[in-house]
Amino acid sequence: MKKLTILANFLTVYLNKQNMEINMKNITKVGLSALAGALAFTSVNAGEMSISGSMEGSYTKKGGHNTSSNPLGMDKELSITGSGELDNGIGVAYKQTTTDALAFSDSELVFTNVPMLGDASIAMTSTGSPISAIDDVTPTAFEEANATVGSIDDVNGSDGTYGIRYTLADAFGSGVKVDAMYFFQHGAGDANADNGTASADNGNEDGYEITLQGSVPMVDGLSLGAGYAKLDKSAESVANADDMDQHEGTLYAKYSIGALSLGVQRGVVAQAAANDTSFDSTYIGISYAVSDNLSLSYNEIESEKSQEGTFVEQDMDSISISYTMGGMTIGIVDAEADNAAYTVGRTQSARSVSLSVAF
Repeated sequence: MKKLTILANFLTVYLNKQNMEINMKNITKVGLSALAGALAFTSVNAGEMSISGSMEGSYTKKGGHNTSSNPLGMDKELSITGSGELDNGIGVAYKQTTTDALAFSDSELVFTNVPMLGDASIAMTSTGSPISAIDDVTPTAFEEANATVGSIDDVNGSDGTYGIRYTLADAFGSGVKVDAMYFFQHGAGDANADNGTASADNGNEDGYEITLQGSVPMVDGLSLGAGYAKLDKSAESVANADDMDQHEGTLYAKYSIGALSLGVQRGVVAQAAANDTSFDSTYIGISYAVSDNLSLSYNEIESEKSQEGTFVEQDMDSISISYTMGGMTIGIVDAEADNAAYTVGRTQSARSVSLSVAF
């Protein structure tokens, strides 16, 4: 918990944490009010729509306690996007993604050039969240270290839940990107219906996330980032719910010089449930661009699980190679994990070759 406090204190430099919950709700109300007023009596000019996607076929040979009945895999992604402009100059963008079964999944509606919001954008979206977007940003040629082995509990916020997202790419000309999101009920899933989603009282209340990212002046190639999330579990249906809020925090630093990129990141997840479980993970990544097409990387993750005074450390490492030819990428990964999925003595290994095509 001391490590989580350090992360929280870091973010306090930018935000007064005591008033953050109120401010996040107020930001949401102000943004929605400005948007509602601006959208009154307007129409959308003819815009553009497009379809894009990717397919990745893979062969994976697994070892240790990592078994699979079929080494072949196929990952499919499809996105439908559209954009246009209202009569009053407000930009509108829409995105709809699909699952592997090509069923509609996440979606978002984004507004830009909204009066009173300056250069910021405001969106109703379930296509990710601010902190999940930076769960592991260490350099890699192809895959994260835990992509094929192990299983870690890293910062994820309420990824996949519909919420209101506010993004400012350049806050006050400082070069710092501010990305914030408010959820009315975290973990409620997508709102694909036009009247929201119905869910049982599972103890989940509202939640919020905020991330700050930017380059460091006077130090070419150095960038820093931080993120914090709180998921409220104060519903009356949950005993001792006031002590069960989930807190997540992360810090990272990346440095690039020529073809070489280095990165280190720390992430903490504190699930203050009845068994007081927390996860503390450190990520390290080194990548090198041999050419415009060929890249190599080494990635390592150490993730410690703490539960009622017991500790288990899971270690993962991987070597990745990628070669790109236009819209096609060939990726090779060799990964291993000790104490996989926080199980003492459980080892996993995987070697995979993938071919992905974007269109």
